Amino acid sequence: MIGGSRSPSPQTYARGLENLVAGDTLISDIDGRTGRLLYRGYPIADLVERSTFEAVSYLILQGEIPTAAQLEDWENELRRWRRPPRAAFDALERVPRRAHPLAQYRTMLTVAACHTPEPENTTLDAQWRRPARILSWTAALAAAAIRHLDGLGPVEPSDDLGFAANFLYQTLGVIPPEDEIRAFEASLIVQAEHGLHAAAFAALVVISTGADLGSAVLAGMGALSGARHGGASQLAYEMMAGLRDADQARTWARAALGRGHRFPGFGHRVYRCPDPRVKALEGHAEAVLKNHGMEHRWQVYTALRDEVETVLGPKGIYANVDSITGLLYRPMGLPVSAFPIPFCLAIQTGWMAHCLEYLPDGPMIEPGAVYVGSTDNS
Repeated sequence: MIGGSRSPSPQTYARGLENLVAGDTLISDIDGRTGRLLYRGYPIADLVERSTFEAVSYLILQGEIPTAAQLEDWENELRRWRRPPRAAFDALERVPRRAHPLAQYRTMLTVAACHTPEPENTTLDAQWRRPARILSWTAALAAAAIRHLDGLGPVEPSDDLGFAANFLYQTLGVIPPEDEIRAFEASLIVQAEHGLHAAAFAALVVISTGADLGSAVLAGMGALSGARHGGASQLAYEMMAGLRDADQARTWARAALGRGHRFPGFGHRVYRCPDPRVKALEGHAEAVLKNHGMEHRWQVYTALRDEVETVLGPKGIYANVDSITGLLYRPMGLPVSAFPIPFCLAIQTGWMAHCLEYLPDGPMIEPGAVYVGSTDNS
């Protein structure tokens, strides 16, 4: 089954398609009761500790940990596509700086797609030639979109850097310290795949129509632009940024809990227990904040997390990955409005894997609806 336990509950339907299983998958296993997330059978904590984003993206797409030779070939293929068509960057000059960076990024990819090799070829072989180009093009375009917020031009990529380091270099104009690169890479790894969530399903619907993989990714980006889906990391950080220390965080949280406040970055549709992605990132976030003299941000986070989870944990509401990623991204220099972009960069890996898994024999997705209106208006 896609994105859940191996023993699905009886099929039902409801608005939002909750509890409805759309098919089988070999890509990931999410257990929301025990807090387990596996990519192709590998726990994400192990992948964060031992792998690079390049190796994990290969695993998700191809189904196996790459050999040294396979990884080298994949890394070279990713480097090959680090320079998107110039027309995509030119389009950015016509986009208002105030536009959300995710919208700017999506617009640039639409233009780049018009320059893609073999654009009308949607055979399975052609679709499999697209993931490296999409991952690398989108990284360069996303970096340019973030820089455009400050009126800055794009930075030429460095082929000596890995995927995560090069994205940060093209975004910030400098190469961050190694521990920060590793922390950012960890965030990409834990967000690279998460079952058939809304954006992945949007991509799957598009690919099922016979469209190309780039169009499917654009559909996923559109779904991710919604505040319910991709914007929680920004909202969670803004919530915590308004609190000066742990004492104020506790006081505010208790009052907010008393009035039934909904906390961005807490609670999840799948996890009814601690989110395993949070555990994998907390050590990185604490270290990055300490390195930048922002320990108070960590103290605010832990105080808020403990207050919320003490009261709401018994109801299955815990900190999710969106509560923690901003604590990594802001000290590194990413603007708050750009926080959804690394999430999008990472998770499109899973979208593409689901699309490619579906393609060989998947029919066009066309669910029906039960008519409940009048049958006689004569």
